[in-house]
Amino acid sequence: MMLKTSGDAMLVRPTTRAEKAALRRRVQAGELVEPFPCMFERADAWEQLLPDQRMRRILSTLGASRPDIVFCSYSAAVMHRLPVSYRSLSRVHVAAGTKEASHNSHHIVRHRMARVPSVEVDGVRVTPLVDTVIDCLITASLGDGLAIADAFLRQLDIERELLVDLVAVLGAARRGVARALYTASWADGRSESGGESIARGVMIEEGIVPADLQVSFTDPVDRESTMRGDYLFRLLDGTQVLGELDGKEKYVNKNMTGGKPLSSILLEERKRESHLTMLGMPVVRFTMEDVWKKGRVKQLLAAAGVRPDTIAADTYLATAKKPPTENPYAAPAVAPEDIEFRLRRALRKGIIAGPLL
Repeated sequence: MMLKTSGDAMLVRPTTRAEKAALRRRVQAGELVEPFPCMFERADAWEQLLPDQRMRRILSTLGASRPDIVFCSYSAAVMHRLPVSYRSLSRVHVAAGTKEASHNSHHIVRHRMARVPSVEVDGVRVTPLVDTVIDCLITASLGDGLAIADAFLRQLDIERELLVDLVAVLGAARRGVARALYTASWADGRSESGGESIARGVMIEEGIVPADLQVSFTDPVDRESTMRGDYLFRLLDGTQVLGELDGKEKYVNKNMTGGKPLSSILLEERKRESHLTMLGMPVVRFTMEDVWKKGRVKQLLAAAGVRPDTIAADTYLATAKKPPTENPYAAPAVAPEDIEFRLRRALRKGIIAGPLL
């Protein structure tokens, strides 16, 4: 049985017992992998895929064979191209109506829902974007939730306050809504990757909140160019410290590399690092491995003098995107900061649908 190339969107599913047995013999030989029951791919092709790409293959294959399925939670988030922590991609999340069986299995988590709205993304039925984000924030840790919330704000170019309102209204009375509201209150669309968001969540939990994010500086060597730091910390004595996440994605993601060879990217990164150092501020670099290791980021920042008792009170929330100052839709009696105004904005922008007000 011939297998499709790695460029195909779906995995191979056998149609007979004989085919399944033959494919599993090739799995035992190391030629193929079976990442989900009765789904097969060439081992070399599977190895080249990132975890989110692998999950999309599984969901596309499962959705094609079961068009009635609606994926939700982290599975829907992956299809919406939101950055989901790889730790949350071990099982498939499926929406189940209140009258459907809701038992879980080793591979599938079923979420009982009173209503199961759906949209189609890449041929797969998933919960709408806003519902998906709220479902994730209700269960995710602060860091994992920020990765999703930040991307949501960034994709739709909206402010944190609108997300908080959406969670408060659409997540009302749901178990975990307090967790979701807390995460939403720290969201900021300026973070450029899921890793940056997860790392910021760790910092917040450690009591080390950055004063600003993605701060631009004039390049001290090339005055016509600017450069940015991932995190800026201000200390009580006036010292400023930069934090930099050294993520692997910037070296392998074609959207971020621009097709440049790895050697060129590494050279540019070293040049950028030396120019940042010339700004006269300490630069603390860390990796996602440091982020996952409890207390490691705190230890690295402390070595540069950044501790809960040394940082200034101002946080990045003060410089985040703000709601509009004028209300172009509602009557003048409704102030722009009112929740009704912000929800009407969401309706106008197509972020949500249906009568909420």
